[in-house]
Amino acid sequence: MPLIAVTCMYDDKERRSFLKDGYIQALERVGAVAAVLPPSLSPQASAQALSRMDGLLLSGGTDVAPLRYGQQPRPNLGPVDPLRDEQEFALVRKAIELGLPILGICRGMQVINAVLGGDLIQHIDGNIQHQQQAPGWHRHHSVRIEPGTILARALGRSELGVNSFHHQAVGTVAPGLKVSARSPDGIIEAVESSEPWILAVQWHPELMWQRHEEFLAIFRAFVGACRGEENG
Repeated sequence: MPLIAVTCMYDDKERRSFLKDGYIQALERVGAVAAVLPPSLSPQASAQALSRMDGLLLSGGTDVAPLRYGQQPRPNLGPVDPLRDEQEFALVRKAIELGLPILGICRGMQVINAVLGGDLIQHIDGNIQHQQQAPGWHRHHSVRIEPGTILARALGRSELGVNSFHHQAVGTVAPGLKVSARSPDGIIEAVESSEPWILAVQWHPELMWQRHEEFLAIFRAFVGACRGEENG
């Protein structure tokens, strides 16, 4: 079974790391095992651990510090986690160096874009609500999926109803990444790359797959890539 490095959240006040179990269960369901790397682990130790893994999953969480993508903090910026930023930026660079597949979810997508030279919209002002007040499995808005992409092949559809728990979004797309899904208001909802293998989505499939099994396809494609399968 592929061994997947999974990042997690950190509570600085309580000095504890934590991760919602949907990530771990989804990976197990599609034939992989999660190895959680807490942000309190140094970037050097995290990178060393990654060299023993088959892939990297960047989970959801707090905002990315704007200085990391060349901006000053704006009034609507949410909480940031400097420890986690440092760790995850190092992990993305190491994963690319090692040729490991990367799956990014919500914050994870934003981290990938920032590491590779893109930037973020610090707060969305649009005509669609992107921070739903509903259970995580609820389909809050639709996304249009670009044909011929990794995401389209994995899901086998051109439109999908997704949940939404973000107030930031990808702004300028990093070199080497391409947009694979957008919401009706134009917000980028997924990006990807075939070489290196990267798939990143703005929604939270780990909260949806138990009620909507099609969301497992995202994890299945990632784990397939970790196994070296052509269509992973």
